[in-house]
Amino acid sequence: MSPLRRLAGQTAIYGLSSIIGRVMNFLLTPLYTRVFLKAEYGIVTELYAYVAFLIVFLTYGMETAFFRFGSKCKTEAERNRIFSTAFISVFSTAAIFIAFVSGTLDGIASLMGYQDNPEYILYFAWIIGIDAMVTIPLAKLRMANRPVNFAVVNLASVLLNIALNLFFILYCPFAMANADAFGAEWIGSFYDPAIGIGYIFIANLASTILKFLLLTPAMADLKFGFDFALWKRLIPYALPLLFLGLAGIVNETFDRAFFGEMSGLPKEIADKELGVYGACYKVAMLLSIGIQAYRFAAEPFIFSLAADRNRDRSQATIMKFYFIAACFIALVILCFLDLALLLIGEEYREGKNVIPILLLAYVFFGAVFNLSFWYKLNDKTIYGALIAFAGATVTIITNILLVPLYSYYGAAIATLLAYAVMAVLSFIMGQRKHPVPYDVKKICLILIVSVALYSPNYFLNLNGWTKYLVASLSVISFVAYILISEKELLIKLKNVSGRNN
Repeated sequence: MSPLRRLAGQTAIYGLSSIIGRVMNFLLTPLYTRVFLKAEYGIVTELYAYVAFLIVFLTYGMETAFFRFGSKCKTEAERNRIFSTAFISVFSTAAIFIAFVSGTLDGIASLMGYQDNPEYILYFAWIIGIDAMVTIPLAKLRMANRPVNFAVVNLASVLLNIALNLFFILYCPFAMANADAFGAEWIGSFYDPAIGIGYIFIANLASTILKFLLLTPAMADLKFGFDFALWKRLIPYALPLLFLGLAGIVNETFDRAFFGEMSGLPKEIADKELGVYGACYKVAMLLSIGIQAYRFAAEPFIFSLAADRNRDRSQATIMKFYFIAACFIALVILCFLDLALLLIGEEYREGKNVIPILLLAYVFFGAVFNLSFWYKLNDKTIYGALIAFAGATVTIITNILLVPLYSYYGAAIATLLAYAVMAVLSFIMGQRKHPVPYDVKKICLILIVSVALYSPNYFLNLNGWTKYLVASLSVISFVAYILISEKELLIKLKNVSGRNN
C-alpha cells in the first residue's frame, strides 16, 4: 500500500497543477465561444487537432524510452547521458520540422485551405516544434520526482497564455473603442482587429517559448553530448511507441481534423458544426484533467516498480482505484451538466447530448493507459503499436460511416468504440503475455452502478431544486457504494498510511 500512497501523493501534486492549469485554460473557452463565431472556433478546433498528432510524430516515443532506460541506470551520470542523447535527438528533428514548414509555408497553407492566413500555419509550426523540444526536459523532472518544479513551469506557461488572451481578445478591442482607456494611444500601433483568432495562436506561441526558457536549467546535462551507440538502443524501443502514439492520436483527433471532409457539408456549415463539437469536447475534457495528472505520476512510478515482486498486485489495485476515480468524476460532471455547460456559450450547448458519450470514451482511454504497462515493462512495445493500429482502424472506418449520417454524434460514437476495442484487446493480450490479477467483476460493477445512478438525471425531466436533489443523491449513493463495497481495502490503506506517518 505504501507505493500506492506515494503514487497518490505525486498524482495530487501533478493534479493540482493540471487542475489549476486546465481550469484557467477552460476559462478561455467561455471567452472564445462568446467572442468568436462558430465557424471561427471551428478553425481553432481543427488546427489544434493537428497539434496533438504532430507532437507525437516529433517525439517518436523517446519520452517513454527515456523513462524505461533511465529507470535501469545505476548512476546519475548514466541517466544524464540518456537524457542528453534523447533531448538532442528530439530537438534536432523538431528544428528540422520548423525549418521545413517555414520554407514551404505557402504550399502547405494552400493545401490545408489556409492560403489567406498562412501565418496560422507558421505559428503552429513553432508551437509544435518547441512543445516537442520541451518533452524530454519535462520527463526529466518527472523521473527525478520533482513534481513541484514541473507544476511551476506548466503554471507559468498557462498564466502567460491566459494573460495574453485576455489582453488581445478583450482589452485591446476595448481600448481601441474607448480613447480614455489606459494605453489606448499606443495599443493601436500594434493591435490589428483583423488578426482575430490569430491572437489565440500568438498567445500560445509566447507561452510555449516561456516554458522552454524556464526548462533551460533542466538542460544542464547536455554536456554529456549525443551517444550514437546509445541512440541505436533507444530507437528500437521508441519507434513502436511512435506508431502507438500516432494511432492513439488518430483515435483522439481524426474526427475533428477531418470532420469537414467526412461530413460532406459546405465548409462554413461544417466549421459551425465542428465549433459546437469542439466546445462540447472541452466540457468532456474535464475528466481528462484527472487522467492526465495520473499519467504524469504513474508512468515513472510504475517503471520504478519494475523489479518489485508485488508489482502486478499493485497494478491491479491501481486499476480499480482508477475506475473509481474516473467514474466518480464523470458522474459528477453529468449530474451537474447544466453547471459544466456554463463553460461554453449558449449557442454551443445544442451539442450537450454528445458529452456522456465522450466521457465514457475518456474512461476507456484511461483504462488503455493502465493496460499498456505489460508491454512497456517487458520491452514488447510492438504489441502496443498493433493494439493502437486496431483502434485507429476502428476510428477511421466508424467515422467515415457515421459522421455523414449523424454529424458529430457519429464522431463521438466512433471515439468511444475505438477506445473500448483498444481496452479489450490490451486486456486479452496482456493476460496471455503477462497476467495481472485485475478485479474485472468489481470494475464492471463500478461502471454499471455509475451508469445506473446517472440514468434518473438523464431520463427524468427535472427542474429547479428537485434536479439538484436527485443529482446530489446520485453522487452520494456512488460514494456510499464504494465505501461499502471497498470497505476492507480502504481500511487496509488507512492502516498502512497511519503506520507510515
